[in-house]
Amino acid sequence: MSITLYYFTGTGNSLCVARGLCNYIEDCEIISISKIWNKENLETSSDMVGLIFPLYYWGLPLIVKEFVQKMNFKKSSYIFAVVNAGGDLAGIPFMQLDQILKQKSEGLNASFFISMPSNYIVGGDQETEAEQREKLLKAKEIISKIAKKISQKEGTSVISISERKSRTIGRMNEKFHSKVNESDKLFYADDNCSGCGICETVCSLKNIILKDSKPEWLHKCQQCLACINYCPENAIQYGNVTVGKKRYHHPRIKPEDLGR
Repeated sequence: MSITLYYFTGTGNSLCVARGLCNYIEDCEIISISKIWNKENLETSSDMVGLIFPLYYWGLPLIVKEFVQKMNFKKSSYIFAVVNAGGDLAGIPFMQLDQILKQKSEGLNASFFISMPSNYIVGGDQETEAEQREKLLKAKEIISKIAKKISQKEGTSVISISERKSRTIGRMNEKFHSKVNESDKLFYADDNCSGCGICETVCSLKNIILKDSKPEWLHKCQQCLACINYCPENAIQYGNVTVGKKRYHHPRIKPEDLGR
């Protein structure tokens, strides 16, 4: 029984979840969605497939949506998703996945949620370091429980919400999708930038190049915020809303783990 975990990550939470699951599961392979999503004729030969990603505007990240739409899952008998987020989960990403898979005559067999520290400093302040440590500790316990359920191909019902709420949140998520690639127009590097190039390294979408030792964004952004949160000088900002805010990336995920 083979299993492939396809993950999308910005600051390491989803990669850490994928690695954690593979610690408990034999014949397990981890593949970054951002490295293969734009290839043609995507197909998996694994009996079990996992989709691991963060919550974006209460729903799917655009890159995950497009990847699942392109991927051929015909050889897979068990497809599951693990979503991580800093706050509550409304259930929309699981419903979105299930709908896409059913269009392919497939379906989502199981869905799981893990609360992780948030990296979305564009929309709010960071948790304290103590709160982050507590979340990461609990996440390790949840990962082991999820791994056991996956190994047994345990099914779960797709989380459902009211039709009205689903439509409202779905529209917000789609609006985010329509603008996300050019959302990087508000990114800039302030005078603290040392030209180290870490932002270019951690951008798995190859959306950043250095020009005259300063980052330049190429407008194919997914707003994962890796560039902001991994900058050692806290020099990258998003408008004026991130100035002075603490950053977060998973303590066990290094820049080279996210690189190209």
